[in-house]
Order: sequence, then C-alpha cells, then structure tokens
Amino acid sequence: MPPETEAPAAPGLRTVGDVLLQDPLRNSVRVLILLSLGINRQLGFPELLELTGTSKGSLSHHLEQLAAAGYVESRMVFTLGGPRIRVEITARGREVYESLTGALARLGRASASAGTAQGSAAGLSQG
Repeated sequence: MPPETEAPAAPGLRTVGDVLLQDPLRNSVRVLILLSLGINRQLGFPELLELTGTSKGSLSHHLEQLAAAGYVESRMVFTLGGPRIRVEITARGREVYESLTGALARLGRASASAGTAQGSAAGLSQG
C-alpha cells in the first residue's frame, strides 16, 4: 500500500495564519473587535463591551493594543447624553481586515470545491 501523501494546504490558509500571528491579533477578542469594526466602520465603547463580553478595563487594554498597531482610533464625541467614546477602523486596520476576510473566503471556496470533488469521486466509485 503506498504511503499517504498530505494534500497541499488550501489556498488562503497560510494568509489566515500570517494575519492571525501578528502580535495584536493573537487574541480572539482583538480579532472580534477588528472584524466588527471592519463590518461597521465604527462602534461605540458600550457596543463593543456588549459584543465582546469583557470588562471596561479589558476592552480598553485590547483597544490600546489595536491602536498601537495602527488598526483602530478612538475619539471622544460629545452628545446630549454626555461624552461618548467612538472607535473607528483605520486604513491599516481595513487592509488587515480585508486580507483576513479575503483569505477566509478563498479557504471556504477551496473547502467547498474539495467537498464537491470528493462527492463526485465517491459517486463514481459507488456506481
């Protein structure tokens, strides 16, 4: 019996790993923040608190890490209800977001194609 050969890594898997191994994104809360801001462009501090389920101090720490990497910017806005913190994704953060989501999309397409090919091969062998 010939030795099994490993299938080559799916396209995009290396990119996903490269993005997630960047220091600020080695934490799932920071990835969640970046993805949320990539979708929404900006969110308020209370919205991010609810979304992440973290404490105020923990969220502030994660936002500081993302800001130090140039992925997000926080600013104080004044409303009738008082001052509010708004967090926005930066151009650099958008680049990382698009790189990550693009790689995930390619990975999903490759996985779906592999599943279709395996299904077709299984159908042929059963016939």
